[in-house]
Amino acid sequence: MLIIVTFMVNAALNFALGLAVAAGLGPEAYGRFSVAFSASVALALLLFDWLKLSAILRYREETRETAPELRASLDAGYLAVAALLAAATAGLVALGVDAGLGAGMIAAIALVAIANGVFDYACALLRARFRNKAYSALVILKNALAFAAMVGAAFWTRDPLDVMALAGVSALAATLLLRGQARDPAARLTCARMAHIGDSLRYGMPVALASLFYQGVVLANRSLAAAGLGFAAAGKLSLATEVTLRLMLVAGAALDIHLFQLAVRQKAVGGAQAAKAQLRRNGLLIFAAFTLLCAGYMAAMPAFAAAVAPAAFREDFAHLAFILTPGVGLYCLGQFCLNPIAQIEGRTHVVMVAGFGATALDIGWLLLAPPADVAGYALVHTVSLGAGFALMLGLTWRWRDSWPRFRDLAGVAAAGLCATGAMSLTRDLQPALFGLLATAAAGAGIFGLVLLALDPGGLFRPALARLVALAPWREKLFNRLG
Repeated sequence: MLIIVTFMVNAALNFALGLAVAAGLGPEAYGRFSVAFSASVALALLLFDWLKLSAILRYREETRETAPELRASLDAGYLAVAALLAAATAGLVALGVDAGLGAGMIAAIALVAIANGVFDYACALLRARFRNKAYSALVILKNALAFAAMVGAAFWTRDPLDVMALAGVSALAATLLLRGQARDPAARLTCARMAHIGDSLRYGMPVALASLFYQGVVLANRSLAAAGLGFAAAGKLSLATEVTLRLMLVAGAALDIHLFQLAVRQKAVGGAQAAKAQLRRNGLLIFAAFTLLCAGYMAAMPAFAAAVAPAAFREDFAHLAFILTPGVGLYCLGQFCLNPIAQIEGRTHVVMVAGFGATALDIGWLLLAPPADVAGYALVHTVSLGAGFALMLGLTWRWRDSWPRFRDLAGVAAAGLCATGAMSLTRDLQPALFGLLATAAAGAGIFGLVLLALDPGGLFRPALARLVALAPWREKLFNRLG
């Protein structure tokens, strides 16, 4: 429950952060910020994500005593990569290479990549040890610092460089302030072993490259839109993309942070078949969550845009976000349903292949047939993400016994259709905030009732029973339900 609360707070702060920074900077400055921030995310994925992934899979409470060299090797890997990035950045600045962003922004990109890299690594160490309280404290502190610093800079200086720099400082400050929570005294750097670093690279790098490829789609769309249509258009595309991705990814990560660890534990305790059974349950729960989220987001889009989008972005936000939602939803299903299968099977290269396919389609399309307007860039993005999901389906076909059953998926889809019908009756209610809340309530209510009636996979009625068992009025209510 603590992890879910953490993700709810995290989602709310990140969502508000993106909108507030956009409102403070305006479309053009936000476009510059978003291109630079996307570059920092790409750098962090390429250079540091393999450490996070290896920590989640390999690091445990017991390894702190039995294998301190594992943690020491991961620490050494992070320090070495951070030092190389800092040296490379200093060299680029000295040579005057700034990619049209300015030397200060190039330095800020490296700072944000290093800071977010160490923050994500610390979070992964705490997750792997199930240190939920410490993990929650770190996530909330980082987001609170980022919100205060970045929003303050956006409204006070209206300079994207200041906002970028403070994004890095806030992540680094939170990690340093709570560094004792993830400390491992036995894991001295002298214990580090190149063999462990090599194993971590071989496991984590394909998944990291897959994430990098997908981030490349985001970066290419923003950069090429800025080059072809101007930074203001790139800013409008960026906000719609950022909000849609953030909503979907946070929802998926809130589930994955617990469900993937369950699959890893099931494999360690019960073997391959137990892990596959857990992956089937995980996949069905994640599919249900994204069915409701995507249907609700698209149904409530006009009210959502009117209620939350900054005035300078509002005219294009609803249209762009509506186009992006199907592709982002499919990308998240691949990320949280199919990628874990490849990770459990130890075949992470297939994730990289799917990501490369999506990126190649996106960049090739944009270069060979540049869209005439910003909606065209959104369409290219969503089609490319959908193609990546289709490719991932093909690549994981051999492990389809880890997929949820099709009849269970059909039951969830039926609940989604019923919820969509209910939401169509409330989406135009005014004022916009009331319409948004009414649509969310109608969609979630109908979706939940249909799921309980059909109970695909036999997961949802037992889940309700466990929830009701926590309440003092449980017996009376549960008897009425059935």
